[in-house]
Amino acid sequence: MRDSRVTDYISPVRIIATEKCSGGDVLLKECPGQATTAPRPECVLEPGGWIVLDFGNEYYGGIELTVGGYDAGERKLLLTFGESVAETFSHPDHSHAIQETKLRLTPWSVLSFGKLGFRFVKLENPETFSIGIQGIRCCYVHREFPVQGSFKCSDQRLNDIWDASVRTLSLCMQGFMWDGAKRDQLVWMGDLYPEIFACATIFGKQDVVEKSLDFLRDETPLPRMMNGCGTYSFWWILAQRYWYRRFGSLKYLKEQQNYLKDLLTHLSGMVSESGELDFTGGYLLLDWATGISLESGPSIRNGSHAVLRLAMLAGAELCHILGEDETAALCEKTSENLLKKELPLSDCSAAANAFQVLAGYRDAKTVYDSCFAGKLPHGLSTFLGCFILDACVKAGHRKEALDYMREYWGGMLSTGSTTFWEHFDIDWLKDAGRIDEIVPAGKHDIHGEYGEGCFTSYRNSFCHGWGSMPAEWLIRQICGVDFVDSRTVRFTPDLCGLDWVEAHIPTEFGMIDISIAPGKSELNLPDEIQLKEE
Repeated sequence: MRDSRVTDYISPVRIIATEKCSGGDVLLKECPGQATTAPRPECVLEPGGWIVLDFGNEYYGGIELTVGGYDAGERKLLLTFGESVAETFSHPDHSHAIQETKLRLTPWSVLSFGKLGFRFVKLENPETFSIGIQGIRCCYVHREFPVQGSFKCSDQRLNDIWDASVRTLSLCMQGFMWDGAKRDQLVWMGDLYPEIFACATIFGKQDVVEKSLDFLRDETPLPRMMNGCGTYSFWWILAQRYWYRRFGSLKYLKEQQNYLKDLLTHLSGMVSESGELDFTGGYLLLDWATGISLESGPSIRNGSHAVLRLAMLAGAELCHILGEDETAALCEKTSENLLKKELPLSDCSAAANAFQVLAGYRDAKTVYDSCFAGKLPHGLSTFLGCFILDACVKAGHRKEALDYMREYWGGMLSTGSTTFWEHFDIDWLKDAGRIDEIVPAGKHDIHGEYGEGCFTSYRNSFCHGWGSMPAEWLIRQICGVDFVDSRTVRFTPDLCGLDWVEAHIPTEFGMIDISIAPGKSELNLPDEIQLKEE
């Protein structure tokens, strides 16, 4: 096997802080990655000394150290990675990836370590004698396909959100589409669903998406649910519909035919004529903002109920394309039955309420006025936040939705982050320090003090692929380009107060080019794609 990824080498851009350290600037210089017997300047760490380095952006990979000669004897260096500066001062044991280790140094050597997402590195000398380091560089591992899509507008904050979406997703596109670069480094279907929206918009049609969808299919023989989570199997159905609409590969869709038919039949069997969902075979989950407590149970269940209806409608559409009309009719009947169930609005889950709107249970304006107005962006999540914003748009509040995006995703950037997180609560910003500096006295450590569920404190991933969906949302809701199918688009731009927008969208047939300003909307389509007239 040959790895399809490449490795680039990145030098640190600045020193955050040091103690009992001299010559730290040596580590900021470009390192050739080759040891030598000739003398070189060194960064010297005295016993108990340390240095924290910033590589400027989050990367996936590890670090490479160059060491000179020294007298015989074992020497060890304590190495700690961090997505925040504060994390490098912790002693993480977060499983999935090793973030802290004692490296055994050897004379005249080049040593590499690490397979995780990080931006900061702390080198500390635990020995009773000094240690010299001649050079360090980040081993940045990534896929080499180019960024094809683009979005630029008159609001730099939105441009920054687009750029951070690109970086977030790219770091999670490794051998498979991962949820997070630091952890879990797993193919989670919930994470994959927003990722494929962003991937199609930023990178176009990439094989790693289909590889990951197929991996989950093959790892989940029925009646098991994907990742042990029923809602995640619902997302797989919706992902297949999105990918087919976007790129129109009937060959790929036919490869899913048997599993798709059996999954839809299995799920339909859990729904009664009156719309009651008797779910078996796994747990249900919405998002971290909804939570996982017993008190959140009704909201999780009601939101999942609505998502299942969307999945059944998507399944019916795909089955008609595949000639599986009997299964399509079963899906349509199941979706009708699901709609019979009265779902109360949630007081703790914006996502559950949004999916009631998107699945046809509730009037969008009513839900916006009673559940979202005066509350959002509180209650958003990086996973399902863009779908909540879609519900706001259906209620006629696109400009407000764009403001919520600025506040929420922009809030993460305001902390110094270059990527989007596993979860973020807007309340965390109150009196919070930045992630790219030592937390000052009187400020909160936004990484170490907060979290949800299984990722309290530094376990929170600061580069999580599901946070990249704003890239697709900006194209669809602001540029107004929505794919009816792979050869047909709608074009309903809305500047929402912006002075101008320019964007490019990759398709199987070439680029879609967009230029919008007040009184002017230009859309250039490849010959194979037509505009749907409303």
